[in-house]
Amino acid sequence: MDSLLHTPPPPPPPPTSTVLNNDNQDNHVDHVLHDFLSLSDLPSLSHSLSLSLERLLQSSTSLSDADHLVDSAVTMGSILLDVANHSYRKCASVHNSLTWPLPPDLTIKVFSMLDTSSLCHAAATCKVFRNWAKDPLCYSHIDLRTPVPKVNDALVATIIQRAGKALRSLMLGVVPDATTSYGSRQPLSDSKRNAVAAEVSGYSWEDIDRRSRKDSCHLTRCCLSPLNADGGALGALLRKLHLYNIAWMDSWSLVEALSVCPSLLDLEIVGLDVELGHILSSVSANCHLIERFAFATSKIGRDESLKIQTCTDLVTSCPHVTSLSLRGTRLHDYKVRILIKGFQKLKYLDFSTTYSITGSFLRNLGNSNGGNFLKFLNLRDCMHLKEMEVARLLTAISAGDFKSLVHLDISNREGLASKKDQQPTCYKSSIVLVKEVLETRPWMHLMADYPSERL
Repeated sequence: MDSLLHTPPPPPPPPTSTVLNNDNQDNHVDHVLHDFLSLSDLPSLSHSLSLSLERLLQSSTSLSDADHLVDSAVTMGSILLDVANHSYRKCASVHNSLTWPLPPDLTIKVFSMLDTSSLCHAAATCKVFRNWAKDPLCYSHIDLRTPVPKVNDALVATIIQRAGKALRSLMLGVVPDATTSYGSRQPLSDSKRNAVAAEVSGYSWEDIDRRSRKDSCHLTRCCLSPLNADGGALGALLRKLHLYNIAWMDSWSLVEALSVCPSLLDLEIVGLDVELGHILSSVSANCHLIERFAFATSKIGRDESLKIQTCTDLVTSCPHVTSLSLRGTRLHDYKVRILIKGFQKLKYLDFSTTYSITGSFLRNLGNSNGGNFLKFLNLRDCMHLKEMEVARLLTAISAGDFKSLVHLDISNREGLASKKDQQPTCYKSSIVLVKEVLETRPWMHLMADYPSERL
């Protein structure tokens, strides 16, 4: 008991000689470094150091001592370079924090206006910028499109997690031509896919598809999985989703991502091996606010097996659609007519390179719901587009229908389909009333380019 009442004596202090030795060592290193750095003012320093090291090597008593001396020189040089770079970055950060004219909140606002690549470059300049660039607002609009495959799932997950609930826009995939106008990007053809793949990795697109899906520079079907985190909280406020030429994306993975995006307004899918029917069903069920839908299949002329019920559900569940683009798909006129007449706010319509449609869906459409507000109509290179239906369309325009239409493209590199069995295609535009339309509407941009008649 008495022993518990007494406080144990404090531990003895470290030997004075140890403290002094440490201080002396630090002072010694300071002096040596100061003297060494002062040599930088000497002329021909590199030559002088080379001669000095050579003399030390010659004075070595053994070959092993000489090797050790060289290794020590390399080690010290590497350490000194690392320390100098660290100090330089530290000084730059201090300098930027003192001289940067904008307050943090305004800097974050500026950073939020940068594209994702520029933001990452800015964050790499110094510690101050890196800290500001971590703000979720800086990643509300993520653009990770690249001309060649060099973005992987891990990078996408990191950026989405940084954005958190501030995420509003997400664009991913391979877009070889970054200058292509908005909404008109085409899927990669087989030759382009192989060319892009060979440029990046030396393998063809088919070779890449057979390789491990853990490839470090390619997106997989899991690239949108972070949107489902926290019960879908990260995708809940997403407004725009654009996906381009992601070879490994499948319908079910995309449908799962769309299921947690109820606020989506703009969906563009180009060059993905997914089924249009499944995607439209998911949009009908989950994305009732959608205003723009653009789809370009990875396989031109593919039968999408789009059911009438799917079309009906889409126009019923998504009444705010103003822009619809279905390129390269196989659609029939009666299904297209359901879509156009159902979307009463439709202004932009693109069916270029679409199979099966003949143009009959346009009959009596110009003065009804679905045609009144139409401003842009693209029917370029529709394989089965009939000359007779095009003539009906132009006649209706000349008569005053389609009052809002300002852009019309009815060009066809194969010619329009003729009603005559002995002449399957037409190469003359004599009955196409282009001139009359332009006389009645000189402001309209009308494109009607056809090949010369084949002999």
